[in-house]
Amino acid sequence: MSDVPEPTPDQTIMSKLPDFKPSSHWVLKKGSTYRMLVGELRSMKVGKNVKVNMWDTNTPAHFKSFPPGKYADFKPDVPGPTYIVQNLDIKFKFSIDIRFVHNIAGKPANAYDMTIKPLQFDNVVIPSGEKTGDYTAVSIPEIGDTLIVSQISAREHEWPHQIVFNGSVYFKYISADNNITFEKTEGFPANCDIVKDDVTGFTITLKSVA
Repeated sequence: MSDVPEPTPDQTIMSKLPDFKPSSHWVLKKGSTYRMLVGELRSMKVGKNVKVNMWDTNTPAHFKSFPPGKYADFKPDVPGPTYIVQNLDIKFKFSIDIRFVHNIAGKPANAYDMTIKPLQFDNVVIPSGEKTGDYTAVSIPEIGDTLIVSQISAREHEWPHQIVFNGSVYFKYISADNNITFEKTEGFPANCDIVKDDVTGFTITLKSVA
């Protein structure tokens, strides 16, 4: 087993043994969410420019946010053994993790691009993909338990880039149990659906096009 290295400012390094003993380890990139990290993960080094949000997937109320630093054994705080882990820029509170898929016959999985703009924050472009594919993190700063009005639109990836939907959806962070919920607005696109997959993850599906 190799020694657990020091992270760069934007990285978090998680390892299998407590007290940073030589062991298998994983490097987490800034702005990413990792799911179902199965195993007895125990210690963690968080770079100076990032923070880590961690949920126990078996008991989502077991949550902790870890600022930059070294944690010799985080298991008492988040027992696991499976986790949802967000490695975020320290200026953000959490991320909403979005997966975009479609049910359009004859189109490849990556046929569309969705843009989401939460409140006044930056646009995030999410390409469509496989129904079991990765999520894209939409990072949100500290705003309290406020409805996050998010504009959503999608268009064909290839020319002529036809717009296939345009509308909005609400998200909300519930600080009492560190959960994220959604509400369909009156403007939610009629040809789409959204489901909550876990504490932070949501799948938006394009069901049809005109």
